[in-house]
Amino acid sequence: VNPAALDTAATETVVIENAEILYVLYEVPMQAALAALPVALHPSIPAIYGMTFVRARDAALGPFELAWCGIACRTGIKPRHFIQAAYSASATAREFFAARYGFACQEAAVSLRETFDRVRGTVVTGDAMLLDVAITDAIPLVGAGALIKYSPALNATRVNGQAALVQLEAAYDFKRVLRGRPGLAAFDGGGLGDAALRPTQPIAGSFAICDLHLMPARFQVDIATPAEAGGASRIQR
Repeated sequence: VNPAALDTAATETVVIENAEILYVLYEVPMQAALAALPVALHPSIPAIYGMTFVRARDAALGPFELAWCGIACRTGIKPRHFIQAAYSASATAREFFAARYGFACQEAAVSLRETFDRVRGTVVTGDAMLLDVAITDAIPLVGAGALIKYSPALNATRVNGQAALVQLEAAYDFKRVLRGRPGLAAFDGGGLGDAALRPTQPIAGSFAICDLHLMPARFQVDIATPAEAGGASRIQR
């Protein structure tokens, strides 16, 4: 649980124009996923691990690059990703996402770059490459299909003095969307929080440019009580 308290006084929506988002999904061993999830969350079948990178060139928070990794799960019937690790070199971004959504962001060099043949995201701490993931053979998605359904990040944090799960509240106005073939060049499971979570089979990869709307967190879920059993409640402000 992130020991930092959630900022329940935040009410404004922060808009990041032309945000770049790389989103890659891989299968992982089911037993490892089950062992890492709180009892309030249900696993996806198959077990899925998500890697997300966000790049903001000119935003209210200043330029930043942020990455997080998590296990696909459900609160009730709603898909989410229970976050195992998050990183950014920007102190402003680390503090904002921690206070707003409970991300336990660590300092690291995060990079998201689109080149002629791939979109690549990396996380480096010191001399250690924790994560190097990319999509290649990308094709554009157009028309009604030019969007991506992101499973919101879910963080274990403290809300009004109590341990709880809080999700990233975001909306997306898509401007450009690519779908590509995922590939992992480096993955340090131990460095990313759990050595047992080893990506096995690639599932999907995408890249988007969008206006990202970051809204205040609205709901919390008790870590030990599933949402369908009454564990979900509105955050008291």
